[in-house]
Amino acid sequence: MKSTTNETLPCAIFGHNYIRSKTNIDYTVELTCTHCDMVVVTDHDGNFDTNTVSNTQLKDTLQKLYRLKQRSLKAKVS
Repeated sequence: MKSTTNETLPCAIFGHNYIRSKTNIDYTVELTCTHCDMVVVTDHDGNFDTNTVSNTQLKDTLQKLYRLKQRSLKAKVS
């Protein structure tokens, strides 16, 4: 019988196994879990900030709204 290692057990039981995936320009580090692909970002104090799907969806929506606003302002001027 094979022994079970911590790497094969779910993150919910033993926690995440983070690896550094990216270092940002502002010296914050992006970490990714090797098992569940959860992404967290460290701030300047070393605290974890989860980068959830809702945050990326919110960012995309705000970008679309900004572009629509810029487009409508150009239409009013011309």
